[in-house]
Amino acid sequence: MTAQPSLVMPIGGIRRMIARKMMDSLASTAQLSFTTRVDATALVATRAAWKQAGVPAGYEDLLLTAVRDTLLEYPRFNAVSTADAVHIYDEICVSVAVALDDSLVAPAMPDLRGMKLPEIVELRRALVARARANKLTLSEMSFGTFTISNIGTTRVDHFTPILNGGQVAILGIGRITPALHLGEDGGVASRPELALSLTTDHRVIDGAPSGAFLTSLAERIEGALPQVEGAL
Repeated sequence: MTAQPSLVMPIGGIRRMIARKMMDSLASTAQLSFTTRVDATALVATRAAWKQAGVPAGYEDLLLTAVRDTLLEYPRFNAVSTADAVHIYDEICVSVAVALDDSLVAPAMPDLRGMKLPEIVELRRALVARARANKLTLSEMSFGTFTISNIGTTRVDHFTPILNGGQVAILGIGRITPALHLGEDGGVASRPELALSLTTDHRVIDGAPSGAFLTSLAERIEGALPQVEGAL
C-alpha cells in the first residue's frame, strides 16, 4: 500500500519566483560562507541607552550602522556582479530581508551614508511596514548593494544565507546568547555573544578579504557603535 500525502501544496506565485531566484543565485555564483561570534556587551548596552533616550532602536538598526561603516572601508563588498563585470557602488543601499506569511522579500534601504541612527530606525521601520502591507515601491524591490538577513529572534546561531539579486555579499544575523569567556585576569565570566554569518561570491572576493571584512565588522560592533550623546 502506498502512503498518500495529507496535503499537496503547489509551488506557485511569489513562492515560485523566490525559489527560481534562489536557484539562479546558487547556480550562477560560487558561494562561500564565513562565521564568527561577537562580544555583544556593547551592542546590548548601546541599544538600551538609545531606547532610554526615546529612540526605539533595534539590534538590526545598530548593526546597519556597523555594516555601513565596514562597507565604506571595504567597498568591493558593496557591489553587484554580472557575467563579466563587478559593479561597485558609492551608494550604500542595504537590502533588509523581511519574512512575510508565506514569502520573503528584501527591499533596499535608501543610501545610508551620513545617516544618523534615529533616521535609520525610522526608515527601516517604515520599510518593514510597507513590506508587510504589500506597498513596496519598484525601486525598493529592484536595487540593493548588500543584504542583511536577521533571524536572531529564533534559536538559530549560524546559517548560510544565499546571495541576493547579483550582490556579492550577504550578512546573516543569528541570535544573541550568553556565553562563558576567559578574561584578561584569567577568570571566567559570562557575556552576551552574537552569531554572524557572511556569504560572499568567491568568484570575485577571496577568503582573506572576506575574513578581514567580518573581523572589521565584529570590532565595530564591539567598540564603535553610535552613542546617544552628540548623535541625535
